[in-house]
Amino acid sequence: MALPDVDRSTIERALLAFDRDLRDSANFLRWEEDLAQLYAVEFMGRRYPPTTIVSLATGVAVPGGKRPNLYLQERGFKIARIPHPKKRTRLAPVFIVGKVYDRWPDINELFGGSRQNGISPSRQTSAIFLFTGDSGEQYGYRDEFDEAGVFSYTGEGQVGDMVLRRGNLAIVTHAADGRALHVFKSLNNGGGQKYLGEFAYASHAFRRGPDKNGDDRRVIVFHLVPVALVPDEEAATADAPNDELSPTSDLEEARRRALAAFAQIEGGGGKDARRTLYRRSRCVKEYVLLRANGLCESCRESAPFVRLDGTPYLEPHHTTRVSDGGLDHPRFVGAVCPTCHREIHHGRDGDRRNAELVDYLLTIEAGE
Repeated sequence: MALPDVDRSTIERALLAFDRDLRDSANFLRWEEDLAQLYAVEFMGRRYPPTTIVSLATGVAVPGGKRPNLYLQERGFKIARIPHPKKRTRLAPVFIVGKVYDRWPDINELFGGSRQNGISPSRQTSAIFLFTGDSGEQYGYRDEFDEAGVFSYTGEGQVGDMVLRRGNLAIVTHAADGRALHVFKSLNNGGGQKYLGEFAYASHAFRRGPDKNGDDRRVIVFHLVPVALVPDEEAATADAPNDELSPTSDLEEARRRALAAFAQIEGGGGKDARRTLYRRSRCVKEYVLLRANGLCESCRESAPFVRLDGTPYLEPHHTTRVSDGGLDHPRFVGAVCPTCHREIHHGRDGDRRNAELVDYLLTIEAGE
């Protein structure tokens, strides 16, 4: 979708609006410390988040990536890389499925994010915390797993139509932004937050339902797939168009497919959501292996051997995850040799090697 063509003065007003309304808010108080935030607009000695500024100036919800940077540069604004420290901890916190945590201090005090909102993006680590419970049932909303293991999660917004912005948009763009989705179920009577696991956005649907005041409105329901729930080949390819899953050896076409797979998708849950997740994962894997061109993206050495099909053997590594399950954007997936892969996960210098790979991938994938 093309962005409205606004002039420099409109963007300057958006910068002033950010200073006035957002800079000291909970969501933006420490935005520059977010490891997923790579660039800033520099204006009058201050820094601003490019995506937010373009959204304020145009009135359009803009996803992350290079597009907002280019939009601002074309209008004479300076874009600068944020100098994050080289030493990093894990990019996503680790929780145990089934364990009960206190929201404060176990989650929000340690890792940031709002203490009240159901959708709680962190500014301290690359994660979004989602909280579900029974409170929505009084309005006819029920967050639940379907028979395929896909979780339907109702978006935020108590009055009027729900829209894809703020927390709702953060769910849609979590993979492109390098943010893990961690889902907790609020137990009754102050019983804490039971961890349901890490999930990946597959699609969303719009429904009708009452708001807090009882007025009819549009409701957003997100279809989230557990990262451990990898679809089997047969289920994933059933009813899928052949051309959508046919392999390609063309690097640019593979990149186009991989990036296009992260668009906002209106769709159903169940097997449809699992097929969507599988197609995305397959597109990303196909692209990163072609991108590496037979060289490990960590040690830069040649692949240790050639597969039976004649292609170099490298393994996809998800830099924002402790494990390698689920879905990530190409800027957070590297093609690495088995030795580097094991060292990153189990070696003494694993965190450092992972951080170096993160920096390398963000450099070569800065175009989106």
